[in-house]
Amino acid sequence: MPYMTAPVWARAVSVGAHEVRQLIVPPHEGIEVRTTDDGEFAFSARGRWPVVRGVHRTPQDPMAAVLPVLASTNRLTWTGNLDSMSTKSAVLDSYVDAVSFQIHGAGGGLRRPQVGALHSIIGYQASGVTDPAIVVMPTGTGKTETMVAWMVATQPEAVLVIVPSDVLREQIAGTFETLGILQEVGAVAPGALRPRVVRLGHRIADEDEALELVASANVIVATPKVLSHCEPEVRQALFAACSHLVVDEAHHAPARTWSEIIDAFAGRPVLLFTATPFRTDRRVIPGRTIFRFPLRLAQEQDYFSKIDFTAVLGTGDPDEDLAAAAVQRLRSDRAAGLEHVMLARARDRAHAEELHDLYTEIARDLQPRIVHEGLTKKAIKSNLADLRSGICKIVVCVDMLGEGFDLQTLKVAAFHEARRSLSPMIQLIGRVARVSTKHKVGTASVFVKREPEIAWSPMRYLLREDADWNSVLSNISEQETARAEEEREFANSFPDHPADIPVGLLEPKMSAVAFETSVADWAPEAARTAYGDRILDGVVSTSRHGDLAWFVLEVPAELRWGRIPSLQVASYNLVIMFLDVRHGLLFVHGSDTKKDYAPLAEAVLGHPAVALKGKPTFRVFGGVDRVVPTNVGLLDPRDREARFALFVGSNVENAIRPANGQPKSRTHIAASGYDTGNRVTIAAAMSGRFWSMRAANGLLEWRNWCVQQGARLTDRTIDVDAVFGGMLVPTPVTARPAHPLLAVEWPWELYLGNGTALRLEHDGKSVMITDADFEIDDHGTTGPFRFTVVTPDWRLGYTASVGQDGVHYLPVCDEAQVSARRGEPVPLSDWLNAHKPTLYLSGDRMITGDDHLVDASDSVEPFDRNRLEVRTWDGVDIRVESQGDARRADSIQAYVARELLAEQDFDVLIDDDRAGEAADLVGLRIDGSDLVITLVHCKYSVGSTPGARVDDLYDVCGQATRGARWRDHGGLPLLKHLDRRVRAYYRRHNRHPLEVGTIEDLYRVVSLAPQLYPRFVTVVAQPGISKVRCSAEQLRLLAGAESYLRAITKGPLRVLVSE
Repeated sequence: MPYMTAPVWARAVSVGAHEVRQLIVPPHEGIEVRTTDDGEFAFSARGRWPVVRGVHRTPQDPMAAVLPVLASTNRLTWTGNLDSMSTKSAVLDSYVDAVSFQIHGAGGGLRRPQVGALHSIIGYQASGVTDPAIVVMPTGTGKTETMVAWMVATQPEAVLVIVPSDVLREQIAGTFETLGILQEVGAVAPGALRPRVVRLGHRIADEDEALELVASANVIVATPKVLSHCEPEVRQALFAACSHLVVDEAHHAPARTWSEIIDAFAGRPVLLFTATPFRTDRRVIPGRTIFRFPLRLAQEQDYFSKIDFTAVLGTGDPDEDLAAAAVQRLRSDRAAGLEHVMLARARDRAHAEELHDLYTEIARDLQPRIVHEGLTKKAIKSNLADLRSGICKIVVCVDMLGEGFDLQTLKVAAFHEARRSLSPMIQLIGRVARVSTKHKVGTASVFVKREPEIAWSPMRYLLREDADWNSVLSNISEQETARAEEEREFANSFPDHPADIPVGLLEPKMSAVAFETSVADWAPEAARTAYGDRILDGVVSTSRHGDLAWFVLEVPAELRWGRIPSLQVASYNLVIMFLDVRHGLLFVHGSDTKKDYAPLAEAVLGHPAVALKGKPTFRVFGGVDRVVPTNVGLLDPRDREARFALFVGSNVENAIRPANGQPKSRTHIAASGYDTGNRVTIAAAMSGRFWSMRAANGLLEWRNWCVQQGARLTDRTIDVDAVFGGMLVPTPVTARPAHPLLAVEWPWELYLGNGTALRLEHDGKSVMITDADFEIDDHGTTGPFRFTVVTPDWRLGYTASVGQDGVHYLPVCDEAQVSARRGEPVPLSDWLNAHKPTLYLSGDRMITGDDHLVDASDSVEPFDRNRLEVRTWDGVDIRVESQGDARRADSIQAYVARELLAEQDFDVLIDDDRAGEAADLVGLRIDGSDLVITLVHCKYSVGSTPGARVDDLYDVCGQATRGARWRDHGGLPLLKHLDRRVRAYYRRHNRHPLEVGTIEDLYRVVSLAPQLYPRFVTVVAQPGISKVRCSAEQLRLLAGAESYLRAITKGPLRVLVSE
């Protein structure tokens, strides 16, 4: 009869506040009792022990199993010396030849990925290479047991294991203590003893305690947080005494507290284990990838279960729709006899509380629980215990069930806030995709909301409606892993670096100087001749590719508060060199921007340095549209008392266009503008330096930026004087400009994420602030600007007066209130004065939110009359603009929709004609690798017949100009705006505002948008204009609108008129 046993632990050894433990006998079943020549023994995969029958030995006798007296029980008890631990050396001796490398089959053994990883690790460590070894194993392939098998195979003297959380510390320590399932499956011999293990849950008091811990334990499991609370000398003593380091969840390794631990083991074996070797911030995991088991193979070999994915496109409340779908699946699974429980992920604590209330309302019988960091540890432990026991069937969490949580019945997941980064998302999915042999479980189910923001996240392929997670998940995991490998390969292409300064941590400013050269071979190590022993550690780190090198200069600095000879102060400057053979330039970046790098260039190039400086440096502005200088330096060689002047803000007018033709030289210009529709900053100086107002995310990005600037610096067709002449100089507004107001635009930041938190309230009715629109009430050229704030429920007039202090907003009569989620409501006029909108004036002029006038009218030629597109407007009442809810076929909007549909096949055509619109009609069409976005602005005619009325163009030109900003951020704000408004319209009217396509088609376009290049087309429709009679003033109005549109969107303006 097979027997079973409870666990038997040796008496723990106390070291300070910690306990070193050893499991003598693990709890298990299937123990056989057999008689041999040496006597009677109990045998199992976990060991061999002598047997006594009904006789208890003294504590001094060897340990033995006591067979039960009654035949009705099969539980062994134990007698003899149950307190003493095996020595560390005895544990290691028991591991010699104890590992079987047999691949798992009918006779047991290691899993295929475990065997591959183990061979790779042993081979790598035998080679003598000491770079950290990275092992990539997907969730469910036995990563922790691989660590244990490695320990048994290599018998390390003292292993420090680093994990990210207390939960993982307990879980992994427990696996080491029991040797996991390795003995059970025959991968480790029965005679292998369990190791002596200590969990570091408290700070180590002193160095002696650290050394005693290492002397007492085979394995030490700790978190970086606990180690950071120890004194530096204590940490150093602990690290020095340990022979090996193992890091779990190694994607954390680039973090400072983790990297300090890894760096402390330089020259000793370091193993980094992870399922997701990539990070959102693109920081590189240090080391070399020695083994990677693809997620695709893990799925094919049933280590990672199949996933049934559902993207919920709700037309009601998104959370309610998602919860209803997930709960329905959970109920159907349990009705089928499956032991499934469910996880619902929230955005934050407040969202988690809301979701808990929601799930309690719709599924009270399933006993929903909640887990987040705001709860007490006792409450969290209780709720998780209810989940494990099956009392609770639904748990709502934020991040608590990510790394380290393992519950094999967790098979349904509802992501109310899908992860924006791939690594944590895969870990969360891994919780529901684990394969179980101990519970009755079926296919894992994952539910997500279909929302436009996901289209711009790394998860976009995974979170599409038609995503086949069983292939897509592995594909994107492998793609991200390949990208991380490429970045790691780049970092590893620098064979050496100064101590404690790995290349992956460098984040240089986007700045450089350039030297002309024709050489293809250079000698970056010659930097030592230029700087000698000032180079930190004497290391000039050069890429194996040969085109990039960097080093750090250690420069003595002056102590500012006294002359203390015993105190030495130093500063550290980064220097980077990039030889761009294609453009014949050597780029040099120095964090000390005042230093002359010509001697360095001469040393590494082997010929006299020829710096690219003077006017050619300003070629970096070439190709940048609507350049607005923000900072200009001016040098006057004739004025000895004020030779240099710095012009900032409105004063740059005097620097860009000096009065009286005085011979002043511009020393530098810093500006903002648009490069291929994207907002950029760029600056250049006569000295030869050029820069941007941002830092690079590593050397690779800096090098790519230099290549881009090199193409411009060597382009002799760029006319620098023309660049200066085309700059737009903002001037402070102290008096009303004599130009009509065309449009008012909310601060653009509201469309980039903040607008959803603000609402406008009046007369008991409220709307989201970006759903309120502006109508211009007066197109005059004198007096205050007048406009009306329009919502579906109310209209309120406001004025904008211009004085010495800029623009000031006041209500005409009643006042709306602006409210946020927190804080008291404030009057809209006060809010406008604190967050000023943009005012668009005729002729490509605007008043910015900081009360400056930007005037591009000087360079605007009248609109070409021949480009006016004549339409017949058959059956149209040219005084009716909108088709409205009645779908008036005789409206201008309906006619234009029919015309455009006859010209092209839109994937989606949206009627957005209501307060807060992006345009009256918005067309979306995928054309190869482009996303063509057509914004249509219609306007009714003031008169009953076409003519030359300027009033017919003011509003529609303003709408077109205002719409150009939707090009920002690749069109993301526009697509989010449209998606939200289409859903809101459906909830109010029970039908969608789509002329062509469905909500699903809109979401499909949104999901594909990140892969496509946005091309904007703006259409103005005004049948009140006659092509024949169109006035010069009207053509100037159209030209001003087109000038702005082309600069911002890079797209054309079409104008539909009458004959």
